[in-house]
Order: sequence, then structure tokens, then C-alpha cells
Amino acid sequence: MNRFPLYLAAMTAVAMFAGAATAAFAAPQAGGDGAQRPRMKIDANGDGVITREEAAKVPRLAERFDELDKNRDGKLDASERPQRRGGREHGGRHGGAGGAARLDTDGDGRISQAEAAKSPRLAKNFAAIDANQDGYIVRGELRGYFQRERPKWEAERAKRFDAKFAEADLNRDGKLSKIEVQEKMPRLAAQFAFLDENRDGFLSKTELKPDGKR
Repeated sequence: MNRFPLYLAAMTAVAMFAGAATAAFAAPQAGGDGAQRPRMKIDANGDGVITREEAAKVPRLAERFDELDKNRDGKLDASERPQRRGGREHGGRHGGAGGAARLDTDGDGRISQAEAAKSPRLAKNFAAIDANQDGYIVRGELRGYFQRERPKWEAERAKRFDAKFAEADLNRDGKLSKIEVQEKMPRLAAQFAFLDENRDGFLSKTELKPDGKR
């Protein structure tokens, strides 16, 4: 699989609940033998908090447990859990150029059309990214392209999110009950309590959106 810069991949990726979800409801991951296996579920009992015992399954989380446990109650609630930012949402490492840099096989600091051909998505948008039309793409042009296109991508993602939410909201009350989530978003059902931060028995758009914005 070609690894196109993460921010360009966002053009087609459906990432509606990526930031809100924990590892437990991410897509199954392929093991070393190619078999699919689900990611580890940290909140084992589904009560919406992570205890020290549950965190012990994830060494990095266990190491930071005391630092994250702001109220010192021995568990991590939604507000104390580390948020996954900077990667997918913000274009990946080094301003999003990490994936593209690997296409620069001759090491001249730029990507030619021939090199871009290794990534269909980059090749498709090559002319739009190549701002000075010199036949090469450099890091600044990638950043500029992302900044220009980002509002459109975010609008498209918001539109998909709203459509998905409306489809699941069977009684049209503007919130999702556990039954609605089980029927229309089964992958999120096991994490219902984890996402229901205000403990009202429903999931709002704010609770489901990665950035928590309305």
C-alpha cells in the first residue's frame, strides 16, 4: 500500500469518530501472519473510566497514570485520558511531509512526477500541488496545498459526520441512545459509556466529534 501524506489521504478517509474513539474501536489490525485481530480494549468493563489495573495492559499509559490522574481518584475519566492529536488530525509528523519524503528516492529534496507515480493520490493532484509548475514538489508546496484544501476537507468531513449521525438518530431527537448506537453504529456500542462523558445515557454530536466542537 502506498503511504501518501496523511493530510492528503484525508481527502477520501472517513474519519468521523477517529479522535473520539480509543484504540478499542479502531479498525482491526493485521497481525504478523496477515490475520486480522482487534486492538486491545483498555476499558475492560465498559464503565467509561480506566483503572490502574486496566492501564497496566498498556505500558506507556501505565507510566503516565499518576500524571494523568489529576483528581487522584485512581482512575482516568474522559477528561484525563490523553488525546490523540498531531498525527492524523494535524497532518502527521514534521508538518505532514514524513510520508511524502519517502517518495524522494534520489534524495534531492523534491519529488518528481516519476517519484510521485508511486502514490496514485499524489500523482493525481501533482499539478495542483506544484505551485510554481517546475515539475517538482517540495515541502513548502505540500504545506501550501494542505492549507488551501483543508477547509474543503473539513467541510466534507463535517457533512459526512452529520449525515451519519442523522442516519443513526432514528427518533430525530438530536442525540443517540444506546439502542440506536447498537443498531446503527455497532462498533461504538461497546464504548458507549466511555464516550458518554456527561453520563446522561445518550451520545451527543459533541461527545462523538474528535475535536469536541459543536
